[in-house]
Amino acid sequence: MLTKKSERGQALILIVFGIIALVGMTALSIDGGNAYADRRNAQNAADTTAFAAALAKLNNQSLTNAGLSRAASNGYVDTDATSGSSSTKANVEIYNPPISGPYAGNSDYIQVIITSNVKTFFAPVIGIPQVTNKVEAIARAKPGVSGPYYNGNAIVGLKPTGCDAVKFSGNSQLQIWGAGIFSNSDSTCGLDIQGSTNIQTYDQGIGMVATGYTKNGNPQINTYGHGINGNQGQQPYPPPSLPNPTCTGTATKTGNMMTAGTYTGTFPPSGVTTLQSGVYCINGTFKMNANDKLSGSNVVIVMQSGGIDWNGSSEIKISAPSDPSSPFYGLLIYSPISNTNTMKINGNSNSTLTGTVLMPGAAIVVNGNNSQLQKANSQLIGYTVELSGTSDTQIEMNPTSQYQFTQAPQIELTK
Repeated sequence: MLTKKSERGQALILIVFGIIALVGMTALSIDGGNAYADRRNAQNAADTTAFAAALAKLNNQSLTNAGLSRAASNGYVDTDATSGSSSTKANVEIYNPPISGPYAGNSDYIQVIITSNVKTFFAPVIGIPQVTNKVEAIARAKPGVSGPYYNGNAIVGLKPTGCDAVKFSGNSQLQIWGAGIFSNSDSTCGLDIQGSTNIQTYDQGIGMVATGYTKNGNPQINTYGHGINGNQGQQPYPPPSLPNPTCTGTATKTGNMMTAGTYTGTFPPSGVTTLQSGVYCINGTFKMNANDKLSGSNVVIVMQSGGIDWNGSSEIKISAPSDPSSPFYGLLIYSPISNTNTMKINGNSNSTLTGTVLMPGAAIVVNGNNSQLQKANSQLIGYTVELSGTSDTQIEMNPTSQYQFTQAPQIELTK
């Protein structure tokens, strides 16, 4: 006769496994939540530590001491420290330059790594006595710089995205000595070269933020070994540092001469051929008709509103302040970023422009039939810059004679 085996005790085993499962779920919810909260706090501490270290670096102070102090104030005391027992003991590492990642070896960057161990309450039952969090932050300490705008490029289109930041078309011709060309657009049509245009850059190449450019027709491009280089760092827009020239009094005409000051209407008034030195603030159109002539040295033209319309047969010979102690040394024509009018800058073979033409919100156009700017020691910086028609432009740029800007030190969190 067969007897049924006893099943007594199986329920106890199931209960034990059930308790283990409940403990595991409790560990996941409570200990996991504690670990997540610590990771978030550690990341915040790493970010602020990187900022503090970067600031100390710019101030020529000990970035390590500043960083460790900030980490401790956020609750993470380095294991090598002897104080702060009420805070979480952690391994706080500060490296300048970083020892890993895309910025390894670059002394402008500071890497902070915080490793913390979070004790568990329930997880030890399942063999997990602690959870380790490791977070990282990288900050850039960019020192203040002084120099010509945009690395001294002669033609710069600041448009950050979209087509035709810099455009060459028609039968336009361009030769540049001492500088290059830069398109700030991240679109492949940001640099557009078409038609039968002829571009030659002798001392620098053509740079762009995008990885490629648009080319149509049969343009001739020769950078003499400097190349057309993509994937360059994009410049911030709006520009972080712009001049602020102001005018005193009213611009006054005396015979064929004009004194500096504010002027409203079409500029220059009829009959004026010479500008005296100083700052001219114009509310209206800067218009030069066929065969008009205008000269002036140590002048700054501020296009507060309105546009520029120079006929290709006009002769313009104007130069920026040449005294390096002047706050607007090298600044020839400027328009605030709010002025979005078209600036048509043409002239004849006798026209010379010396200084920076800085119009961050405007379209600069050099076009027309036989328009010529020859041997100009200038920068043309606009929202967009276009050379078209049969324009013939020659720029011999000396970067040290252009407008020099000073950019304050910057701190930025990159990771």
